[in-house]
Formats: sequence, structure tokens, C-alpha cells
Amino acid sequence: MDDEIILVKPSIEHKKQAINFIEEVEKVDMDSDIRYAGFSGLQKYRNNYEEWLNEIKRYSKKETIPEGLVPADVFFSVRKVDNKVVGIINIRHELNEYLYQYGGHIGYSILPSERRKGYAYKQLMLALKYCKSIHINRVLITCLDYNIGSSKTIEKSGGTLENIVKNEQKNKLFKRYWISLKKRYADRHVGERTQNTELKIISIEDNFFKGDVYFYNFSDVKEKILIPSGKCILDNNYKWLEFYNYDSRIKLTAIYNEIIEWYFDVAREIGKENGVPYEDDLYLDVVVTPSGDVILLDEDELKEAFDKKK
Repeated sequence: MDDEIILVKPSIEHKKQAINFIEEVEKVDMDSDIRYAGFSGLQKYRNNYEEWLNEIKRYSKKETIPEGLVPADVFFSVRKVDNKVVGIINIRHELNEYLYQYGGHIGYSILPSERRKGYAYKQLMLALKYCKSIHINRVLITCLDYNIGSSKTIEKSGGTLENIVKNEQKNKLFKRYWISLKKRYADRHVGERTQNTELKIISIEDNFFKGDVYFYNFSDVKEKILIPSGKCILDNNYKWLEFYNYDSRIKLTAIYNEIIEWYFDVAREIGKENGVPYEDDLYLDVVVTPSGDVILLDEDELKEAFDKKK
């Protein structure tokens, strides 16, 4: 595709395009609060691009970043067909107090002459994929309340508006969006890990349960699933009953030939998108075996998330 882009680390070969990016932005963007979004200080190094490359390398590691800042990666978005830099994006590995309120995990900009071509959305989706690869499972993205274009891009990418906060120092309102990268959909295993899976769905609405129940009878499994204890939870002829109760934050999965275990997913939310139930997974799962043993999963993720304010 002619409009396909990739994220690449800035290098000396991008110098001319980087300087052009600064100049083009300064001609077009009059709002100083968004002019250099995602630049990571590039505008200060137009006469010493090589030093900027050294700086962003230092700022990418916790061991070398100045006190009070957080490690971050900077990428150029490059169009594959002609190697043109069409965007720049900064991905912060964690949040400090200011970023938690106003800055978020991601800041980005698109070259003015390449705007309104869908690159902002493509760039953000690639950034979210990178976030997932470095275990940022819940991403905060902010924008000024009057930046309609950014709001639409964030919402299209799955952002849910949490609130609007005022930065008293700047006298500006910021929209705060969260994007979960831990949503797990009811049909995620059909066709991906298995073939010829029997699937039945029942919807129930009464005083005790409001939601959908999914029954799977797995066959021709391509890849087994093992939990850390070594217990298998998906193989040929395994059956799952998944209970998606939209009034609850716990999803129950009964796994059996004979009963193998009960698997409780603690969710931030249980919902439905495009007709398919999902659970927005939190960082702790509980497994109960027929013998009564209780196995806790992902405790380390829970602690890491708390420490990083994910």
C-alpha cells in the first residue's frame, strides 16, 4: 500500500527531513501548546541534530534520564513507499504526576503537508502496538479540549474519555482518554488457535444474570495454552463455558472434560463491541481447581501496574 507507514528510530539519515519538519510546523501551527507535540525537544536542536540523537538515546533509559523525568522512546513515522517522514511520536514508559494529569503516555504530531490523510490514526495504532510490546497495558492519551482532530483520532483508536481537567498554570482544559490493551474478546480463540470449534451462544436477562454465555467445544487445536503452574487449559476436546455478566466485573470460565478448573478473570469492565462480548482484563486472575486449590495469576503485573500508575 502506498500510504503504509512504519515507526523507525531517528537517525542521521533523517536530519534534513527533521529540520524541514520543524520549519513546516512553525509556519503552520500558531498554537504554542500543540506546535511541538511529541517532538522531545527536537526544535531546540535544529542546529545540532546529532546532539538531539544522543539526548533521546539517553532519555530512553531509566539509568541515564535526568531526575524528575520518565524514560521515553521517540520514533519517526516513515512512509514506506518513499521513505518520507510524515510524523513524530513520543512514547513514555511510565507516568509522573504531571503526565498523569495532563501529558499521558503518548505525544505526537503529523507533518502539516501530510495531515488529513489518515496518518495520525495509523501512527497512533502503531504506537499502541509498541506500548503493548513493552507491557504498557493501559495507555493514557490527552489532548486540549478544543483539539477536535486529536479527540477524533484518540476515540477512533479506542480511547474512552475519563474526564476533563484544567491546568491552572496554562489556563487550559485537557481531555484525558484511556485505551485498554488488555481487552479479550469472546471469539478470540476461534480460528486463531483452533479449527472446527463448535460455538453456541445464549443470552440471558433476569434478576441474577444479564449477559451472554458462550459454549466452546474445541477441536483441531493448533497450540495448547498452559498457565504458569503447568496446568493445560486449552487442548483438543476441551470445553469452555464463559459467562459474560454485564452487571459484574468478574468473568467466570468453567473449563472441563470432567471439571478441570474454574477460571475467574477480574475485569475493569465487561461489555460488548460489535456484537461480541469482551472483558477488559485487570492484572489478577484467580484459578480454582476441583481439589480446592487456589492459584493466583499475574500478581507481578498487578504490582508493576500500581507502581507505574497504568
